[in-house]
Amino acid sequence: MNMPNKKIIVLHVDLAEDKSKIQEYIDYHAEVWPEVIEDLRKRPVGRMRIYNSNNRLVMLLEVEKDFNIEDGIHIEPPQPKVAEWSTAMTPLLKKLETGKIDEWTPMNIVFDTKDYYQ
Repeated sequence: MNMPNKKIIVLHVDLAEDKSKIQEYIDYHAEVWPEVIEDLRKRPVGRMRIYNSNNRLVMLLEVEKDFNIEDGIHIEPPQPKVAEWSTAMTPLLKKLETGKIDEWTPMNIVFDTKDYYQ
């Protein structure tokens, strides 16, 4: 897969260690609100995938090379339905020992076969 003007950003976050909250998160994402999808399209996020293993979530974002994750995944300030979506997701996330809620955090690349394939 050659993506000369694109990049992939990988992020992770933990959900609460509660099977019902994990399932609630999955259920929400079975039918994402149209306003959230439109916001991602306008940001623009070319493609987003979220995977889970138990309460761990990993997100892959396919975006343009100049996309800056520090500006966030959604348009700021958020539209009302996007803010409502974020508010609905927050209680499903893991509460850290510090009392803060876990946040999507970028991951560093460790290995890529493109460094070896010709």
